[in-house]
Amino acid sequence: MKKKLILVDDNKTFLMYVGLLLKRFGVDVLPAQNGMEALKMIKLHPPDLIMIDVHMHTMDGITMLRHIKADREIAPIPVIMISTDMSPATVSSCRALGCFDYLSKPIKVDTLHESIQKAFFEGSGRSIRKHIRTAYHNKISVYSNGITYHLYTEILSEGGVYVRKEAPLPIGSDVDVTLPLEGADTLQCKGKVIYTKETFGDFSTLSPGMAIEFYGLSEQNHEDMKNYLKTLVAGDILEEQQEKVLER
Repeated sequence: MKKKLILVDDNKTFLMYVGLLLKRFGVDVLPAQNGMEALKMIKLHPPDLIMIDVHMHTMDGITMLRHIKADREIAPIPVIMISTDMSPATVSSCRALGCFDYLSKPIKVDTLHESIQKAFFEGSGRSIRKHIRTAYHNKISVYSNGITYHLYTEILSEGGVYVRKEAPLPIGSDVDVTLPLEGADTLQCKGKVIYTKETFGDFSTLSPGMAIEFYGLSEQNHEDMKNYLKTLVAGDILEEQQEKVLER
C-alpha cells in the first residue's frame, strides 16, 4: 500500500514540482497551501508523514508543528520541516518541538528521498530503501552463459534493475549488464539475479521477468548511475520550474 504524505507550502511552484517528485517516489501526496487547511486535512485524512514549510502566511510552520505535537491523536505522525531559513535558532526550535527532520531549500533529490524513507520505515523493522528508484522503460543487454539477451526494463535503481523476460534466468545467475545512460554513454557492470516472476498469476504490477542486483561497481560507476537516476526522476522538473526549489 502506498504511503500518504501531506505537503504544506504557500508557494504553488514548490507544491507542484515537489509534489510531482514525491509521486515519482511512489508516495500519494495531498497538497495544502496553508497551515489551517492542512490541520483540517490531517484530522480528516491522517497521513503517514507531513512536510511543512517553516515560513507561511495564515499560519507559520512552527505554529502548525506545535499544534500537531500538542494533539495526542496526530502527535505520533512524523513531521519534516523545510525552509530556506537554516538559522540555528529556527532549526533548534523545530527540533525541540519534535520534528523528525529539517531540510533546507532548495531541496536535493537524494536528501529528500533519504529523509522520507527514514520517516516511513525507521523503527518499523522494515529495511529502509537506500537507493532512488524509478520506472524505466528502455532496452538493455544482459549477457549470461554465452548468450546476450536484449531485454526491456521496468524499474531502475542505483542498486539494480528489473527486466521483462518470459522465462527468467534462475535465481543466483551471474550476468553482465550493459545499460545506456545519457547520450551515447553506456554503463557496464556485473549483476546477480535475486528475484524472478514467471507468470501473471499473482496479479502483481510487475510483468514476468527478473530483478538483477548490481555488484562490483566502481566509485565512478556509482556516481554516474546516481546522476542518471536523478535526471530520470527530476530532470524535467528542474528544467520547467519557475524558481529554484530543487537540486540534483
